[in-house]
Amino acid sequence: MIDTKSFLLAGMTLAALSAHADTYAPAEERPGRTVLVPMSVERPPGESWALVRRTDVDLVFLRPAEKNRSSLVAIASGKVPDRRARSTQELAANIREELKAKADDTRFEVLSEEVRPDPAADRKCVRYRQSARDRGAKGSDGQPQLIALHGLACLHPTDEGIVLSITLSERGPPESANPALADDAERFFSSLRPHRPVAGNGWRAPAEQGDANAQVMLARHLFQSNELEEAIVWLGRAADKGHLDAHALLGLSYLTGRAVTRSPEEALRWLRPAADKGYPKAEGLLALALISAPQVRNDEEGRRWARKAAADGDPLGQALLGELLLFGKSGMEKNEAEGSAWVRKAAEQGDAKAQYLLASMLAKGFGLAQDPAQSRFWLELAAAQGHADARKIVEQAKRPASPAPAKTPSENK
Repeated sequence: MIDTKSFLLAGMTLAALSAHADTYAPAEERPGRTVLVPMSVERPPGESWALVRRTDVDLVFLRPAEKNRSSLVAIASGKVPDRRARSTQELAANIREELKAKADDTRFEVLSEEVRPDPAADRKCVRYRQSARDRGAKGSDGQPQLIALHGLACLHPTDEGIVLSITLSERGPPESANPALADDAERFFSSLRPHRPVAGNGWRAPAEQGDANAQVMLARHLFQSNELEEAIVWLGRAADKGHLDAHALLGLSYLTGRAVTRSPEEALRWLRPAADKGYPKAEGLLALALISAPQVRNDEEGRRWARKAAADGDPLGQALLGELLLFGKSGMEKNEAEGSAWVRKAAEQGDAKAQYLLASMLAKGFGLAQDPAQSRFWLELAAAQGHADARKIVEQAKRPASPAPAKTPSENK
């Protein structure tokens, strides 16, 4: 149910969660907000967060420890629990059992814990928090690290068989504890918005009824199941209604040649209207097309759109702008400091190419101070997302070193 695992346990605070989910989950994802099947959520407050895991039903963000600052983990998930709860009292009982199961007495010493139903009458939610001492993780002073975790769990307002959970936890030495952690958790929790838990081919009925968001979600499902021609049809219907994400996805299809004949010119026809309306994903793809496709290449315009997309929060635009600045490409004046900053922003948003580039920069001390530990962190994130070169390096590092061949008698002389 509550997917905390090694991050351990949680706490209270939330702004109002609507008692009624939106008609259908929005297909459009803007920078900072990520849509899961049953809900959407904002990135946690503050800087240096990295998206380390994403599936259709859960997200994990990590802010690594730095100097005197503890590490933070934020998790959002919408899942069917092993044991169904029909009331806040049953949900609270399930959470208590879950917390107890996670707090292995041989490793964790629970210092305080509170689990209580949310008093709001229009929803079935439970707030919970826990602090614990981790005997298995000690700091440089030899003392166990402390874990403080705040969380909220709610029965989905339109399907109480689904539990929406969101947690924020901190790990580190006592002296680096964040006194504003509860406030940060409340801001993170307040971003939770439930949506109807429709998935896969379930989008077909509302799509056929003309819901543009459902048409885009159905198209995404069809892409995943390799039903490409039908996916393009549904994207076209949504785009005809002015759906910006449909425009961006059609532009991407024509830019890459997936499901359609590759045509950068046609890609621009779909991307420009959405970019002109300020849709960041379209801005980033338009910049990429103008800089990388010879048929439509326009470096000056491409640089302009790359800056616009990066400023608007699009990770592709941030990664592209960072690369142009780092290496002085496409007529961009070289600026390693600014370039590395944009690459890091893209990496933190989960762009695998940016994560791999950032790992290389940290390994070599290019544009940034050399930091092997941080380099490894970003390399493993890129590999986990399927970046081929990153995965190859990580897999090679896991293999045992081959023993040196024995020297022949002549070599020993």
